[in-house]
Amino acid sequence: MRQLLNLRLWLALGVLALGALFVLLISCDDCFGRGSNSAEISADVEKNIETVAIATTFIRSEGWRIENGRTIGEASVSLDDAREIFIAADTPGENLCGDLSVGSSCVFLANMFGDSVMWFAFVDTNSPKPTRVLELPSLVDMLDSGSRGVLANDWIVPLANGVKRTCGEDTGTLREFINNYSPDNSVTKLNLITDQVDEVVCTG
Repeated sequence: MRQLLNLRLWLALGVLALGALFVLLISCDDCFGRGSNSAEISADVEKNIETVAIATTFIRSEGWRIENGRTIGEASVSLDDAREIFIAADTPGENLCGDLSVGSSCVFLANMFGDSVMWFAFVDTNSPKPTRVLELPSLVDMLDSGSRGVLANDWIVPLANGVKRTCGEDTGTLREFINNYSPDNSVTKLNLITDQVDEVVCTG
């Protein structure tokens, strides 16, 4: 009788083990090389700008491009603050710069996790000689008690204390400025020295 009970016990444990293995196999996209690898980054990553600097040089692998919002191939960026940033293949990104091969003609903005780029964008400096102010789309909202702002293109930028509101009339508070001039009648100024938005300007 004891041997029969032991046999039933082992059979039950075996069935449970097989069931657990089956669930693991059907739910694991990375097992046996299937699906994405550990370096793949979600396309829904927050476009939270934490790193801002002028790109002095840009080196890319052959055929590098951004397709469907993600990079094909690898690249590296040298920044004017002496940092070297590696951009892995399949990283979410945007390129709004006319010519990445021209040194110091683009500003690099990124959401970083340690040394890894979670999302990035290149933006034209809009000047033959890089200035220390980058003009961005309208500010449409504020987060974290006003320490961060949301732009019309969904980028999230750090806000300086006491953001200047430039217009031909009294604009009231920053919240009132957003309510009155966003999203089509203002621009946002990002200071490339402090890496914060320190001014918003009405355009209409």
